[in-house]
Amino acid sequence: MERQTFSPNWSRVNQLTPTLRPQVLISRRIFRGHPWYVLHDPLGNTFSRLNPVAYYMIGLLDGERSVEEAWQMTLEQHGDAAPTQNEVIGLLGQLNQANLLRGNVPPDAEPLLQRHRRMKLKRWTGQAMSVLFMQVPLFNPDRLLRWLGPLFRPLLSKGGLVLWFLWMIVCGVVFFPHTDRFISQSQDLLSTPANWGWVMVLFIVIKLLHELGHGLVCRRLGGPVYEAGIMMLVLFPNPYMDTTSSWGFDSKWKRMLVGAAGMMFELTIAGAAAIVWVHSEDPMLQQFAHRIVFLASVATILFNANPLMRFDGYFILSDLLDMPNLYERSTQQLKWLGQRYLYGVKNTQPPATRFNERAILLVYGVSAFCYRVLIMVAIVTFIAGFAFTLGLALAAWTLITWLVVPTGKFVRWLAAGSGLHRKRQRAIAVTLGILAVFVVTIGLIPWSEHRRTLGVVEAADRANITIQTSGFIRAFYVEAGDTVEAGQVLFTADNPSLSARRRELLANIDAIEIQMRHALYESPVDRMTSEARLAAHREELEQVDEHLAELEVRSPISGRFISFEPTHIYRDRYTTAGQMIGQVIDPDSLRITATINQNTNSLVLLNEIDEIELRLRGTADRVYTSRLIRAFDAGRNTLPHPSLSTAAGGTVSMNPADPKQETTLEPQFYLWLAMPDESARAADAAFQPGQRVHVRFTLAKRRPLIVQWGHRLSQLIDPKQAL
Repeated sequence: MERQTFSPNWSRVNQLTPTLRPQVLISRRIFRGHPWYVLHDPLGNTFSRLNPVAYYMIGLLDGERSVEEAWQMTLEQHGDAAPTQNEVIGLLGQLNQANLLRGNVPPDAEPLLQRHRRMKLKRWTGQAMSVLFMQVPLFNPDRLLRWLGPLFRPLLSKGGLVLWFLWMIVCGVVFFPHTDRFISQSQDLLSTPANWGWVMVLFIVIKLLHELGHGLVCRRLGGPVYEAGIMMLVLFPNPYMDTTSSWGFDSKWKRMLVGAAGMMFELTIAGAAAIVWVHSEDPMLQQFAHRIVFLASVATILFNANPLMRFDGYFILSDLLDMPNLYERSTQQLKWLGQRYLYGVKNTQPPATRFNERAILLVYGVSAFCYRVLIMVAIVTFIAGFAFTLGLALAAWTLITWLVVPTGKFVRWLAAGSGLHRKRQRAIAVTLGILAVFVVTIGLIPWSEHRRTLGVVEAADRANITIQTSGFIRAFYVEAGDTVEAGQVLFTADNPSLSARRRELLANIDAIEIQMRHALYESPVDRMTSEARLAAHREELEQVDEHLAELEVRSPISGRFISFEPTHIYRDRYTTAGQMIGQVIDPDSLRITATINQNTNSLVLLNEIDEIELRLRGTADRVYTSRLIRAFDAGRNTLPHPSLSTAAGGTVSMNPADPKQETTLEPQFYLWLAMPDESARAADAAFQPGQRVHVRFTLAKRRPLIVQWGHRLSQLIDPKQAL
């Protein structure tokens, strides 16, 4: 690799006599089998890392020896491994930025050494560029941690760590047999607005304990914690504690323990809540414990433990790999690859020289970039769904910070960057070529257009099984999946109040008949009154008998009985009149009913469908083809099956104003799809009534991607637009 030894700016720094400030602490570390030297400024709580050659040269700067003399001595000692003049200038600038150097700097050298300065300005600029993850420091938590330290000291030890592992095992043994029930109860966590308020309060309290865990463990291992505050995480306040001092620990396992401490505190709470959730019979306490388990385990594992975002998992992975600044170095690696192999620039220094490090940086850089783009799009779309104006503003700001500003910097570097030298024409030509390919790809080439939705397997010939009179279901005579005949008794129920009323009516009828016999000889007028009362009682008795007869539920047709829940769940449960218990279906008349919104329905009606693909949950690797039987051009505010609603894990939002949650928020258009051919189905493919099916439509009309994206954007701005 070509490295320019000399620099035209060398004369501006070669006579300087800087030295490290007296407060700088130096420690020797081993990263990936190689020695490094970490410089720590305790006043600013900043860290810098130097390789042995750079540290050798900085060690020669004692305040009297000039930069030129130190560089020449380094050349004599290390030869080709010594830094070039440009690298020395960059090294001095970085150390000066971190406030690690002292010495008189002449005015002509000041701009050169301060090219990376303005740390606070850069920090706040970075916060503005990432408005969804802004940090606001509030106070020094040192006094609080010193007060709490003795209380937690017995647990913050090796013995406490062993107890924590044992506690997690116990909680796992209790909880995991009930995961299916936990998942089913988690479906309405965010889909029900009534839950949002206290779920947010629980989230903040749990995250306070999370950050307290970071601070306590960091201070227990010898690292001070001087800053705590609020991080606006997706415009939602989230507490944080700055445990940067843990970077100064000699052992990477201690640094990893500090990074994992917050999640460990959360999982401890989640374990206790899981035991309460499993054993509690109080519905309110059970729901409260369920929310704690979800927020302190599922949420923290999905976000805090994810190494692709700069949360706990990222720092743990960095320490595990012995690769500090993993994200920045992976970004530099991607830039170096582009400059080296696209633009042919050979005088740039890669952030890693060994093959395994380069591979790790490349994989992580690409993965982190793709994930950050996806998560940002998801966040903006999510916010736009609740507050469109705010979501549109965030989308515009994200576009500026992620596209406009980087593009401006890139164009400026392409036009005047000193690193290109003789490769500028090639760089411009390659950039224009890539831009042309991109424009042609998304703007000219027509691509297949897809739409996705959920469907449910149902029978065309079916009868709903409902109980017409409220009562307690006492006995089921069939099980789900059994074949039944028309008129066969499926289950019986009991209504104690109706039975008591029947006995009361019979007693009253006997009493009235006795009164009538006495009135026959004593008072004919009273007899007429008694006859009217007798008729009313007999009429009511007929009605009661009809209701009691309805407690014996029979199958209206022959077919297969499908229960919405296991039959033992219904036993001794009070069931209100009109509640649907299941269906009796003709298994030979199965079809798939999918629901789509107005925008998708417009595409289906105005374009021919080229292909329909089906995937079953649990066997998503298998694709089945289908065909459209019928598309309805009138929207409905009901669903063909409750499993399609968000409360049951589906995609259709229900109207929160409906207490029964039976009407949809927006009209849904039904599509009837044919079942896959028997010969095409896998042996274990279970297309059962009530089962959800993932459906993908491929439209016959192809359009460029930019047109498809523009159409979706216009629909997001104005949902009433149709194609």
